[in-house]
Amino acid sequence: MMKEPTIKKVAYGFAMAIAIIIVHFIDARVYAMPPIFALFLAIFVTYLGIVLINKSDKLNKPISRTKYNLINAVVVFILFIAYFTISV
Repeated sequence: MMKEPTIKKVAYGFAMAIAIIIVHFIDARVYAMPPIFALFLAIFVTYLGIVLINKSDKLNKPISRTKYNLINAVVVFILFIAYFTISV
């Protein structure tokens, strides 16, 4: 069973979504990168986001499972919309 959800866990997913959007934007609109470079860049940007998130103690607050799931669904929806908006 999963531990109690916290804002920090949601922020991790948000950091990953932002990394994917940034890398896809750069790849689609600025510079066509080789796939392996895009993967490493996405990992690096995600790592930077996680480091920043871990520095904040305010994000350790617990949230309800329902709120956790709703926020994650919104993040995935925004990621989906942004990814295909950039591609067009």
